[in-house]
Amino acid sequence: NGPQLQVPIYVRKSQFRLPYKPTTPVLMIGPGTGLAPFRGFIQERSYFKEEGKPVGNTILYFGCRNQAVDFIYQDEITGYVNSGLLTLHAAFSRDQPHKIYVQHLVDQNHDEVWNVLNDNGHIYICGDAKNMARDVHAMLVKILTTKGNMGAAEAENYIKNLQSKGRYSADVWS
Repeated sequence: NGPQLQVPIYVRKSQFRLPYKPTTPVLMIGPGTGLAPFRGFIQERSYFKEEGKPVGNTILYFGCRNQAVDFIYQDEITGYVNSGLLTLHAAFSRDQPHKIYVQHLVDQNHDEVWNVLNDNGHIYICGDAKNMARDVHAMLVKILTTKGNMGAAEAENYIKNLQSKGRYSADVWS
């Protein structure tokens, strides 16, 4: 018998789930492996749609390095787009001379993000905490200050309010 090892394990209740009503719009931002929970979200909404139930706007901002190599669920995601269920904004950071990331695409779609927020929609972010999540947060502040005519502090409070109401959820890691 060697030395006994102890490994800390933490279990926390996840708040990372779809809204109760399938008609609630959702905006998902998940580059790379951040796509994983969103596949489940999209599959659930697809099921509701196939059952003839109304489904709200389902918007995905996805990114990876190279479309041909890294977009491993391309056929599945494209099927959802073609069925009318999903709006996709894809950033392939290494497929052109200058890098394009999901936060750049969010910055190009202020009206879409603003409309989701005004329609009591939910925003989800999953993936890199160090750069992507911080940059997306900054883009949301920018959208709120320009489209919502808020000051920066007011925009930050608006986001905190979304978080407390479960309308802004982040599952991020570094």
